[in-house]
Amino acid sequence: MNIPERIAPYFSKGKKYAVMGVGSELRNDDAAGMIFACELESLIQSENLLVIGGGSAPENFTGVIKKFRPDILFIVDAAFMGLETGEISLLDSKQIEGISFSTHMLPLPLMLDYLKTEAGCETVIIGIQPENTGQGLDVCEAVRRSALELAQIFSSLL
Repeated sequence: MNIPERIAPYFSKGKKYAVMGVGSELRNDDAAGMIFACELESLIQSENLLVIGGGSAPENFTGVIKKFRPDILFIVDAAFMGLETGEISLLDSKQIEGISFSTHMLPLPLMLDYLKTEAGCETVIIGIQPENTGQGLDVCEAVRRSALELAQIFSSLL
């Protein structure tokens, strides 16, 4: 899947973007979203961009997102999608109910419905296929590389 081509249409001058990396840094490849958010924040700073490291409880940041009032919210998370390890895929919000995401306190579909109602923003979900989300601190090279590459893609589009 050509991720730059798939996400480029979401970017245009004058829009506000919130980008949330999700996942636990204590569960190996589940840290993909957090690696992405940290890298993106180091690459670009803009008043039209809010970067959030949502960790394993992204619902704790709904107030920050509502206050920022983005046009588009991007969520990046490790997701078991049946793809090759490290493969990145853009997901339809209807798909996420059938895909195994990393564990979160509140189910992701419920949080997205809340934000759509309260913040009025469009939501784009991007999954990175993990290899292992068991307990541990070892992110495999394919997942780390994909998270860093995705941050570079976002940086070039912003």
